[in-house]
Amino acid sequence: MSSEIAEHSSQEKLIAVLANEQETLRRIPWGNTGKVMELLKSVSAELSDPGIANGASDAKKWVQQVTEIRRDVEDMLDESRSSSSSRTVLSTTLLESMFGVLRSRRRMAKQVKNINSRIDAMKLRLSLLVNLDDRESPANSTRYRIDDRQLDTLSFEEVEALGVDSYRKEIRVRLLDKAPELKVISVVGIAGIGKTTLVRSVYNEPTVRGRFSCHAWITCGAASSAADLLKRIVLQVFLERPPELPASADPMELAAMVGRYLRDKPYLVVLDDIWSSDVWDHLSVALADNGLGSRIIVSSRVLGIGSQCWWVSAKSRETFTHRLLEPEDSLRLFLRKAFPSTETMMLCPPADPELKMIALKIVRECHGLPLLLVTLGGLMSTKEPSVRVWNDVLDQMHKTKDLQLTLPVVLWLAYNDLPSRLKACFLYFVLFPRTYCAKRTALIRLWIAEGFINKEDGKTLEETAEEYLMELIQRNLVHVTEYYDYGKVKSCGVHDMLREIIILKSEEENFGTPPITGDVTKLLGANVRRLSTVDAKEDLFHDIIKATNVRTLFMLGANSVSASSLLAFISEFKLLRVLDLEGAPVDRLPEELPDGLYLRYLSLRNTRVSDLPKSVKKLTHLQTLDLKGTDVSNLPSGITKLENIRHLLAYRYYTGRHPPYYYALGVTLPQGIGLLTKLQKLTYVEATRHNGTLVELGKLTQLKRLGIVKLKTGDGPCLCSSIAKMAELLSLSAASISIDEPLDLSVIDPAPQRLERLYLRGHLLNLPGWIFSLRSLARIRFRWSRLSQESIKELQSLPVIELALIQAYDGTTLHFTEGFNRLQILEIDHLTNLEHMSLGAAMRNIQKMSIRSCEKLSTIPDGVEGLKSLKEIHLFAMPEVLVSSIKEGGPNQEKVQHVPFIRVYNEHRDISSINL
Repeated sequence: MSSEIAEHSSQEKLIAVLANEQETLRRIPWGNTGKVMELLKSVSAELSDPGIANGASDAKKWVQQVTEIRRDVEDMLDESRSSSSSRTVLSTTLLESMFGVLRSRRRMAKQVKNINSRIDAMKLRLSLLVNLDDRESPANSTRYRIDDRQLDTLSFEEVEALGVDSYRKEIRVRLLDKAPELKVISVVGIAGIGKTTLVRSVYNEPTVRGRFSCHAWITCGAASSAADLLKRIVLQVFLERPPELPASADPMELAAMVGRYLRDKPYLVVLDDIWSSDVWDHLSVALADNGLGSRIIVSSRVLGIGSQCWWVSAKSRETFTHRLLEPEDSLRLFLRKAFPSTETMMLCPPADPELKMIALKIVRECHGLPLLLVTLGGLMSTKEPSVRVWNDVLDQMHKTKDLQLTLPVVLWLAYNDLPSRLKACFLYFVLFPRTYCAKRTALIRLWIAEGFINKEDGKTLEETAEEYLMELIQRNLVHVTEYYDYGKVKSCGVHDMLREIIILKSEEENFGTPPITGDVTKLLGANVRRLSTVDAKEDLFHDIIKATNVRTLFMLGANSVSASSLLAFISEFKLLRVLDLEGAPVDRLPEELPDGLYLRYLSLRNTRVSDLPKSVKKLTHLQTLDLKGTDVSNLPSGITKLENIRHLLAYRYYTGRHPPYYYALGVTLPQGIGLLTKLQKLTYVEATRHNGTLVELGKLTQLKRLGIVKLKTGDGPCLCSSIAKMAELLSLSAASISIDEPLDLSVIDPAPQRLERLYLRGHLLNLPGWIFSLRSLARIRFRWSRLSQESIKELQSLPVIELALIQAYDGTTLHFTEGFNRLQILEIDHLTNLEHMSLGAAMRNIQKMSIRSCEKLSTIPDGVEGLKSLKEIHLFAMPEVLVSSIKEGGPNQEKVQHVPFIRVYNEHRDISSINL
């Protein structure tokens, strides 16, 4: 009975929505786009109601049809804007302009009539099936806004593997034993059981990593080829500088290359989620038994996959069958996620026996599967911990069971519980291959370009988008794959089982398709909105051009699409919003871009483009322009017309073997850059006085990241005056024009108090005093700064987490006496005069220390033995006398015996570990 009421309620809502939208469409004044925007906002709000979204199958079909209507209206709006823009530019006579307006109105009238007919048809079908009454749908108890409480920074992949401590200890023993023969350790189990979590919990241990010279973690999957796996192994084991790999490298050649490199190095390689033994022939060459105690870990859903490694002797294989969690461990893991800020995980806060009984019932629905437990725990963390609310969730789980879903009920429940503002963001992961990780910054820019992010008072769109991402992470629908050293999320991804839901929902809603790979061609539906390709071929690209409703296109990986096809595509798809051509074989854009282009996001990263056409001024909707890795050195004057641009990345790095003083190559800006007042990120720009760049930067008060190079001493006061106006600045990078040119940043008043990252390259006559007022500063890097010992002493009061001194200090002794209480990472690089270093009572929380190319430093820093939190020491091209002193039996071996991970890299890029 309740399901019938819910169905009637959802259908009533649909009729009301459709009637309202039909009337709104009829009243749209020609040329008045405001009404259309109100229509779109209204439809989106109504469709987010769970009474509709979670209704019966018929109601879902109608919701999908309404969604299609909304998209057609959106396309009509885009086309209207495009044609209006075209008339403004192209019309040369009054008569031509009048005909253009009439043609546009006639076309739009037909479109509106068609949309009204579709609404009438749906209303008729609904009215024949439903008896209307005045019942209201139940209140939506799932609405949730993220608050400011501390979020759990651990993703599911990094959560402690509860209930599997014995497995972890046994695997750790196998990895650390002294047996010289190669060993293969297999971990098998069903999807979502926590195989990756278990293996990574061992792989990431500093003691384990310190045992091996080379490491590689390769996520395989069902479709991975030997060539693909070997390329990824190359990129990870060749630590200092991976070799250039041709797109069509022969797998056996790659295997031989890896084998030669690893033959004198103990290595640890993880092949995560491998499905087939077809690649063993090539891997047996690459991962040979070098007699140095190397280890391979294989995780798989296929029982016996590890035993098929035929090149390994029988006594060197071992399999761990990963089993479901016991009830007690299941409850502990669930509560950890449901109450992330609570230390006592075995009690439901508040200590309510009835609530705990409901928790036990909810946990039983997960059947001991860790993925389901953390997903459901993440969902419950967004809800009020009350008996009523938790019982509602339990009821929803029981109702969802009746739908005979192919994937676990818990995952569907977690998806359906998402607020509408998060669903599109979550579905966006369909565009990335399963072995890819999405960068946080790119995701945020893409979501904004797609229009997924709602404007909130007092926040930028970027800040709101980051909150959306953090909520998806808290709900354990998205997991963090990598953090920056200073703690911020760098990249993220989704679990395979959640990815299946994303694919199903994306296809159902014509949201987008999973990446199309290689030369596999297929007919694309005309309504598909978002496409991504991997290694696209020309035939596939011709199919893409037939998909007339495409609004987003990614081209990932190497491809063989011609430049002419790409240029034709840009001209054909004027309403395209997102175009990512990273690495594509394109060396130019059309000299005359079409009028009315609606692009909001354009990436030409790592293409051969060297110039932008003057017609770039037509991209007035553009929000992100990514030119990183191109040869563009001058931006045309038309760039100042892009009034909506928020992120402008235009730089490349010198990539020679011996970097010069100045290696970040930026671009020259045209006069008038101060007009781009919405800019959030601008890197790197060359300091030039003749066009007023330094003064105009002061108009960019919304900047969060600024990178500027080629500064002269006389530029300092003007630049400092401009920076003082950037109250939102989070990251500042400034470099002088040469090694002898002083970098003058002495007076910035007021200093940007939100600044988190500061990178200074150049001779500092004095340490700027404003630095010491920065209480949010987390990372600071000095290069060629000629700091004094007194300056080092002053720096010790800073709250930084990471400090790097790179060719920045010329003294023979370096003393850190006290302070640096928050410091976790210290990098000492090319201090060529340094002979002695002591740490005193400083840096008590340091975890990682890197020392590189200090050729006169013959002993490990004094005081290192007191750094009990120190987990890693990296020594690059350091004197042999220092390295020998900390090896087993050396005079300083006791000083570092508490450090689990010590790695030595010599100047020939050979790597060795020091076993203590």
